[in-house]
Amino acid sequence: MACGAAPLAAQEPSALAAAAAMEKLVTEAIEKAEKSVVAIARVRREPAAEAGSPLRLERTDPLDPAFVPHEFGTGVVIDAKGLIVTAAHVLGNVREADYYVWISRKPYPAKVKAADPWLDLAVLQIDAANLKPITFGNARELKKGQFVIALGNPYAIAKDGQPSASWGIVSNLERQAPAPRTLTRPSETGETLHHWGTLIQTDARLELGASGGALVNLKGEMVGLTTSLAALYGYERPGGFAFPVDDDFRRALDTLKTGRLPDYGFLGVAPATLAADLRRQGRFGAKIEDQLGGDGVVPGTPAAAAGLKAGDVITHVEGRPVADSVELIRHVSGLFADSNITLRILRGSDATRPGRPMNVKVKLSKKRVEGPREGFAEVEPPAWRGLRVEYSTASPLFREQSRELDPAGCVGVVEVHRDSAAWKAGLRPGDFVSHVGQSRVTTPGEFYGAVNLIEGEAVLKLTAAPADKATRTVQLD
Repeated sequence: MACGAAPLAAQEPSALAAAAAMEKLVTEAIEKAEKSVVAIARVRREPAAEAGSPLRLERTDPLDPAFVPHEFGTGVVIDAKGLIVTAAHVLGNVREADYYVWISRKPYPAKVKAADPWLDLAVLQIDAANLKPITFGNARELKKGQFVIALGNPYAIAKDGQPSASWGIVSNLERQAPAPRTLTRPSETGETLHHWGTLIQTDARLELGASGGALVNLKGEMVGLTTSLAALYGYERPGGFAFPVDDDFRRALDTLKTGRLPDYGFLGVAPATLAADLRRQGRFGAKIEDQLGGDGVVPGTPAAAAGLKAGDVITHVEGRPVADSVELIRHVSGLFADSNITLRILRGSDATRPGRPMNVKVKLSKKRVEGPREGFAEVEPPAWRGLRVEYSTASPLFREQSRELDPAGCVGVVEVHRDSAAWKAGLRPGDFVSHVGQSRVTTPGEFYGAVNLIEGEAVLKLTAAPADKATRTVQLD
């Protein structure tokens, strides 16, 4: 050792100094993010009293500082002009409740711009300015063991602008949401994208009311939107989950901020996980199986148009590996309808050979989202002469009629206002339209673009209809 040099042990930080440095990181991360985390109250509207019924006491005024909500959650500021993101399940039935956001003890009435049941995200708008938006991080960079901090509104105690903090580590990634306690069929587990394995799992404590809060890293960046799913379903409370702030999250949020609902991607195959013996050989992917009474590919879907076949093994979506059928559904259903994507497949594989690799280009259609929660959008969907159409694959009757539809594409009629011009022409929900005049229409955008150019009578060609009812002439009202 050189003369006068300090011993090695003296150069190392003490345990107390290391703990103080860690403590400083945590407190600074909270200070950076907490001004963006708000309290939300849901107040159900009272039904109007019927004549002769006893008067009921008025509810406590939500704008009263003493008001304590019975239904509550958390939100995160995403725009300085008053946009708040939260979990859609925090809002419940948007048509039956009013909402209030508390910032620094001040309550603001909030309106719902959009609530998306598939990603379980919603955006609220309040009349406020100069708010502090959260800084987004990237959940795809997270690793197990990283420290994270949860900021929320447990038990409705954050009305004073002081969200509660808990901290822990990232316990795991790409976890599947717990199945609802009311589950009666295995197929019901897919009511949100998160039931297909998107969630960040953390041991940070998330009590009831934490849903819609921020999960932040040590830089104070939001990497997840917290959800108290474990507490809601009766599981151990020390375990919690968060929706990842990733590309799917950002795409959906950009649409929800405009007051519209995203259209999610649909491929049209019956995928299955590879047999155990093949997985032990190191193979991976989702195999298209003959589960649909045909070749495993739904007619009239993007998969059929792209030439996918039973036996094909899909190994990548846009370059991202697909381990099994769950990952295939997760990757595709987080993308938007009309996305042009590349699938990497193996064709002709069996127990003795992996098959021939191929790239297949596919343009996704729209997934029909079914579940216990209805979506809500401030902006009404377009209509024409009392008629509203959707992607054919999003029609309730698509599956049972898909084999009879024009394989070149069509749109599905999902709503017809009674006594409108479309109603008088005989159009009804469940019809499918392949042409407007001589123009093929395969998306709602194409349909409305074609009909809006017509000022007088419009001739629509139907598919999967008897020959004598294959056309409809729709006149102006």
